[in-house]
Amino acid sequence: MDEGELLSVEEMTRILKVSKPTIQRWCRDRKLPAAKIGKAYRIRKEDLDRWYEGKLLERTGAER
Repeated sequence: MDEGELLSVEEMTRILKVSKPTIQRWCRDRKLPAAKIGKAYRIRKEDLDRWYEGKLLERTGAER
């Protein structure tokens, strides 16, 4: 998968293993660095990977 490729909400749900309404809420609340294109949210694979890595670091740092 090309890192610059735009992912759909459905693809994000499979990658992050959360529901479609959760992804949509995160996008709407700007918790995910996604853009609304027409009526649909999209996120670059590279941005999703960076966001996810940041969440993992937050979680590990909080456990210390």
